[in-house]
Amino acid sequence: MSHLGKKWVCFSCTTKFYDFTKLEVVCPKCGANQKDAPLKTKTGKKEKVALQIEDDFTPDGDTDNSHDGTLEEGLDIAVDHVDRVSPGDLQMDDYDE
Repeated sequence: MSHLGKKWVCFSCTTKFYDFTKLEVVCPKCGANQKDAPLKTKTGKKEKVALQIEDDFTPDGDTDNSHDGTLEEGLDIAVDHVDRVSPGDLQMDDYDE
């Protein structure tokens, strides 16, 4: 709709209108000249503030963090290694169950 000119919103009465490419942009409803519109003030950006959290965690000094073997051994989980099934032993029907 370039033949109608630029679309405006009146600063006084918020009516939407086109300027029909005229030099003086006047609101058809209230008659306010849009060149007399008050300047928009820039609002400053708010500072981001990081929240400080006090850390009351104290690690125990007597824990042993050495992991010699597998995950099960590190967690002291008893695992029966005889019952393990390798993925090559499974048939296509076994995946559906």
